[in-house]
Amino acid sequence: MTKSTSLNASYLPLLLYMSCMLTQIFIYCWYGNEVKLKSTQLLDNIFAMNWVTMNKNLKESLLIIMNRATIPIEFTSAYILSMNLDSFVGLLKTSYSAYNILKQV
Repeated sequence: MTKSTSLNASYLPLLLYMSCMLTQIFIYCWYGNEVKLKSTQLLDNIFAMNWVTMNKNLKESLLIIMNRATIPIEFTSAYILSMNLDSFVGLLKTSYSAYNILKQV
């Protein structure tokens, strides 16, 4: 006997739920990735400004900001998962692998 899988109306709520959950997670990961990219660009933008003509106090302040900007800002989920696009792709791969394992059982 062969297993036949057909798409019927009973799968529709599950598909809608999964698409909503993935969309919500994707939005968090997208904007987390944007924040990370902008925070890494901050160092270059400070260096590109006309800092040579500024006074000593401002130069020291910019140096402190540049030193801090070497570590990118990242959003995390419970300090475990970094919220960026790489994490989202990893989540999709892991979810699909778990689905395949459960499907075979």
